[in-house]
Amino acid sequence: MARIDDSSGAMIKLTSSNYSIWKPQMEDILFFKDLYEPIENGSEKAEDKTEKQWEVLHSKAVAIIRQWIGQSIFHHVAKDTRADELWHKLESMYERQSTQNKASLIRRIVNLKYKDVHSVLEHLSDFQWLVNQLTTMKLAH
Repeated sequence: MARIDDSSGAMIKLTSSNYSIWKPQMEDILFFKDLYEPIENGSEKAEDKTEKQWEVLHSKAVAIIRQWIGQSIFHHVAKDTRADELWHKLESMYERQSTQNKASLIRRIVNLKYKDVHSVLEHLSDFQWLVNQLTTMKLAH
């Protein structure tokens, strides 16, 4: 039985171009392993945890996240020890919310047309990728 985070291809490594796909997959892994709490709560320790338990949760979440970060990005987060800070750093690096990027994505989705050389599935995949990018930028929900 394959684990949710094994190296059989179920999870992808973060690169500079796949954040919108990587992020929800990483969230799934963190929720599955009960490690999302340090990201949600940040420095506010859960009442049912000791200081040591809270530090261990942060360390485990950081370890899981870093495991799935590509080498070209790893140096940006190599010294981070808090899961919430690491997560917010990645968000600030890759959730580009500039007006120009949003306008470009909207233009691409408006101009997206089906081409006979591609399958309908490929066309729908392209459309979904654009929608996911816009959702990541908090423009579409």
